[in-house]
Amino acid sequence: VLQGCLLPDRAQRTAAEAILKQSESLPGQVVNLLRVAAEDSVDAGVRHIAAITFKNLVRRSWAPSDGSYQIPAQDQQVVRDNIMESLIRAPHNIQSQLGEVFKSLVYNDFPDKWPALLPALLANLSSPDQTRVHGALFCFRILARKYEFRDEDERGPLDEAMGTAFPILLHLFNQLLASTATTPDVPEYIKLICKTLWSATYMNIPAVLLQREQFMGWMSCLHTAMIKPVPAEAVPADPRDRAAHPWWKAKKWVFHVSYRLINRYGIPKDAKEGNDKTFSEMFARECAATFLEAELQVLSSYVGGTYVSPRCLNLLLQFVRQALGIKALYKQYAEHWDKLLMGVAFPLMCFNDEDAELWRDDPQEYIRKGYDILEDMYSPRTAAGNFAHELCKRKSHRDVFMAQVAALLSGYSQAAAAGTATQADARRMDGALVAIGMLSEHLRSKSPYKEQLGPMLLNFVVPCFKSPYGHLRAKACWACGLYCTAEFGEGKTQESYALLLQQVLACLNDPELPVRVDAAVAVKNFVEEVESVELLKPILPQLLNSIFALMGQVDNEDLVVTLEVIVERFGEDIAPYALQMVQQLSAAFWKYVTPHEEGEEDDEMASIAAYTCLSTINTLLDSVSSIPDLFPHMEEALFPILQKMISVDGQDVMEMVLDMLAYINYYGKGISERLWSLWPQLEEAVCSWASDYWFNFIIVFDNYIGKDTRRFVECKSPDYLASVFKMMSFTLTEDIGDEEAVHALRLMEVVLQYCRGAVDPYVGPYLQLALARGAKATTNKFKDAVLLVVANAMHYNAALTLTALQQQGALVDVLTAWFGRIHAARGDGGFKYFRRMHDKKVCVLGLVALMTAPDEVLPPQVQAGMPQILGGLVRLLVALKQQKEEADRLAEMTSDEEEEDEEDEDEDGDEEEEVDKAAKKDDAEAEAYLNRLAREARKLTGGDGDDDDDDDEWTDDEEVETPIDPLDPWVVAADTLAAMQATNPGRHHLLASGATPEVQQGLAGLMQYAEQRRAELAKQQADEAQLLAE
Repeated sequence: VLQGCLLPDRAQRTAAEAILKQSESLPGQVVNLLRVAAEDSVDAGVRHIAAITFKNLVRRSWAPSDGSYQIPAQDQQVVRDNIMESLIRAPHNIQSQLGEVFKSLVYNDFPDKWPALLPALLANLSSPDQTRVHGALFCFRILARKYEFRDEDERGPLDEAMGTAFPILLHLFNQLLASTATTPDVPEYIKLICKTLWSATYMNIPAVLLQREQFMGWMSCLHTAMIKPVPAEAVPADPRDRAAHPWWKAKKWVFHVSYRLINRYGIPKDAKEGNDKTFSEMFARECAATFLEAELQVLSSYVGGTYVSPRCLNLLLQFVRQALGIKALYKQYAEHWDKLLMGVAFPLMCFNDEDAELWRDDPQEYIRKGYDILEDMYSPRTAAGNFAHELCKRKSHRDVFMAQVAALLSGYSQAAAAGTATQADARRMDGALVAIGMLSEHLRSKSPYKEQLGPMLLNFVVPCFKSPYGHLRAKACWACGLYCTAEFGEGKTQESYALLLQQVLACLNDPELPVRVDAAVAVKNFVEEVESVELLKPILPQLLNSIFALMGQVDNEDLVVTLEVIVERFGEDIAPYALQMVQQLSAAFWKYVTPHEEGEEDDEMASIAAYTCLSTINTLLDSVSSIPDLFPHMEEALFPILQKMISVDGQDVMEMVLDMLAYINYYGKGISERLWSLWPQLEEAVCSWASDYWFNFIIVFDNYIGKDTRRFVECKSPDYLASVFKMMSFTLTEDIGDEEAVHALRLMEVVLQYCRGAVDPYVGPYLQLALARGAKATTNKFKDAVLLVVANAMHYNAALTLTALQQQGALVDVLTAWFGRIHAARGDGGFKYFRRMHDKKVCVLGLVALMTAPDEVLPPQVQAGMPQILGGLVRLLVALKQQKEEADRLAEMTSDEEEEDEEDEDEDGDEEEEVDKAAKKDDAEAEAYLNRLAREARKLTGGDGDDDDDDDEWTDDEEVETPIDPLDPWVVAADTLAAMQATNPGRHHLLASGATPEVQQGLAGLMQYAEQRRAELAKQQADEAQLLAE
């Protein structure tokens, strides 16, 4: 059967794979697959297929969590007894597959079910057979990695294992470093030892490393490994193959470990108490300087022409940058820093042969590497720039370095003007521009540099736009983008800004693709910083076309971010281009989500770009939200994205997709048939994999129900009401946390408010679902939401709600809980629960409905409690009035502050430039003050904090519209009580006679306030009518 899986005929191969799949659950099958994979006499292809099938079977069936088939315990024991021996003897391609199986077993079974593993590993580590030693190192690395991110209290098994293994590993490490062999085995073993050390010490230092002999032994080995020359005969002649050589892979892990040691343990006062603190004190005292000296020695040899791999250079520079922050090391090696900056760091910042080759042969890859975060993280150039940035925090080094950079700028400018500039000159100039960019934080804020930035750009950077070297034109774009807000002297800032922007825009038509991309990305900075976009409106069509053309040539997130910034700054002015932008962004999105053949890194970058495309589309939809006529056309372009991505295919972008749908079905003129056709997909997502996105779903469902309530209620194919109930039931009965499940309760509120009189059969089931889940609630937000469902149900139909609650035997408990939370007070007397204004309003409407319910549905105990109901109503209305008045006061204060700012700007006139500098601090303070007012307003509209829940959870959302918005709670309550006095005087007497003096007094004041509110609302309606007429 395994042989059949290798047949060239697809039908025969598929049949063999099906038989293999069917036989997986046969007793002994997993053992048979291991036996075939491990047998030397079997065909290599068959062994490989067996190993892959074995690996997949173990992954699925060793410890299944879904109740599916599990490999029998007897077979599991056979596998545990034989896996390591099979792995040790296997060739590399089989060993990699068996290694995955070994990992699964370690993660699931060690140590409880596999106590024999550690003795077997130690025996093989001590074996004279090098094959067994390598296999044991391979396995030990996997074992250590299981505990790499575990806390100290979970690392007991690892510490026990390392206590025995570390002395053996140290002995082996010493032997390897003393070996003169040039075979790949030596560096491979060193790499595995260092990786094991890395994992074993990642979260905590094991006790064995505090033993004097072990500490000095390991540190000595690391030091020796740092400075040990790579055998010349072992290094490939082709430079492109050197970085991948086993010796440089081993060196990478040596430098990786050494960097983490100084980063985490170089300063003892920053180390955790316990083993880490003790180790840190030992390392700082006895090793830090020695390690730094070794790293400087390697960098010195690099300057002398010795090859050092790019990743190792990156780690070496990270180490020396970290050493700058340790005072003793900085002072001890003071004479090295400036030499290191100009001798190592600056040359790495310069454009080089590898850059030139990539620029010429594969400009798309050059661009990808330049904007790839991971590439940036591992790049020697980035590490060099970070070292320069850290060193130049000190004025003495900054002045020395900038003097040398200034000399380079001036020298190149003169040579270029004379026509004598060479390629080497251009590359050094490139490095100078990189240095200026890397030091932007310092140069912007420190004198005399901040005053010289404008002239520097005009005199040295702008001429680079005419350079024959494309990389210099690209760097000029980048530098101008970074410094587009530099000071150019009195009266020259706007003129110089326009000049820089003009140069960058011209590069959008450059013949070199990387130049065009850097120009487009640099435009983002100019758009962000410009005071008025009026300056940019004439060039907007050209700018958009250039960016769209580039998006068709390269996958680059920063291009999309530039578009998003343009949309944000231009607002409604982007409307004439909105449809084209949506179409172009949609096309770019589909391009990015199409699987790439190049590899996972390319797919990851494309995924980020795809997400940014959707983000930009949503920003665009928001910008043109006041123009509903645009939405049908944009919907046509976006519907395929919605249809495809509201599924498991869109899990990574689901939030953005749901936001997009919310924009379209809210701001459009109506909800089209094709948007309604998405409903079954939404239901499927909620009821299977997308519960984490309930916050986004509730907005979408609110729009559907509110915009076309009649269709929602009356349609039976599909039955939207049944669909909503299914989603609620799933969410409230499955293992979904309160934070997400609360939105199912809010969906009940949406239905009950929009569909009054049309969903009677669902009132009882809604209450039953909400109360059942509420009994298990752990957060106050959820408990409040349950009772708000009751209040909404009362407002919907009090008689129906009371009957349902009585039938469920829950009426007394619900009312007790409701009134208990209404009367619960915080230390300052404010509401402990129902702290949002919206929540209080819903409670008011619910209580008003309860007070007017027919006698026949009111149990005697509820009728007797009418005065308490009135007391709760008055408490709610008084608190709501105070909350509204305070929120209005703060909103008015904020508005006044903004108006004063605008008046100040208008009055500044000719003094604006002089005042601007002095006012920066005042502006910051004013902004902070306004922010504080806004925070206070949010607290007042949503409560002022709670011991159990975040303030943000109690904040009213001013942008949310609900069907109860037109209802004024004070007017409704006053009208209800007046009508009751006229039509049901007995009920009214019962309410009034049982009320306390405080309640009666509060009620009288509220009746007066209701008349005031009635007059205010009438005036507001008259004003709105006049505006419409005008």
